[in-house]
Amino acid sequence: MIAVIIPTLNEEETIKSVIEKFPESYRNEKLEIYVIDGGSTDKTRKIAERSGAKVLRQRLSGGKGDGVREALEQIEASIYVMTDGDGTYEPEEIGKLLNPVLENEAEHVIGSRTRREKGAISKLNLFGNKIFNLITRLSTGKPIKDMLSGYRAFTHESLNHTAFTRPGFGIETEMTFSALENNVPMVEVPIKYSKRDINGESKLHPVKDGWRIVKTIIWSIRDLNPLKFFSVSALILLLLASYPAYLTVSQKLRTGFIQDLGPALFASVLIILGL
Repeated sequence: MIAVIIPTLNEEETIKSVIEKFPESYRNEKLEIYVIDGGSTDKTRKIAERSGAKVLRQRLSGGKGDGVREALEQIEASIYVMTDGDGTYEPEEIGKLLNPVLENEAEHVIGSRTRREKGAISKLNLFGNKIFNLITRLSTGKPIKDMLSGYRAFTHESLNHTAFTRPGFGIETEMTFSALENNVPMVEVPIKYSKRDINGESKLHPVKDGWRIVKTIIWSIRDLNPLKFFSVSALILLLLASYPAYLTVSQKLRTGFIQDLGPALFASVLIILGL
């Protein structure tokens, strides 16, 4: 069975269309649609049930990340597909995600949003996405193009020995790094990405969720390659310490005294942390 997981929050305008566009089966595999509701105050749950989806109420309030985790704990399936309920991803493209899995070419497939409708992603979010992808490529050596995509398919086996801990939109980052860390065969396929419904607003907060994603990347890199992580971190700290240390030494050589203790203390702290 293939389980389609749709985390939602107040998506009454689009959820019906999203559910009904998914096929009932794909290549003789039955599809079950699960809407994971994060506390909607509109008619999302009622509309989802009427449209044929099974609705699970999210217990924790950690946003999308907790919703996906709870779904994976409760739903038994051979393959999972994760998508959004706002109509930005195309249900009709589910085959692009499933084919590599069904043909044993991959266990985790990311829908790379290469065919974007104009204005579908804000310039700020697009810039952030490019930076995160670059950091991921440099730290892992893997040519990841869209690590933050919310449209992906993965096998039940690929989740073994994986503990997702990040709330909110950090879940995509954690999934990507988890697959890399556990050497899960992973591929990306090009998909379309559309603008949200005219009445809808993105749930992604550029600052709050951006910082959450940054923290997830940092901890994931640490776990994936600890030697490289701590070596680079130490080098950065020592480089940062070099300037205040230079000011302190210069003052000592010129005057014979260290009159300004600020740079000296700052440099000392950075050097200790770096070592």
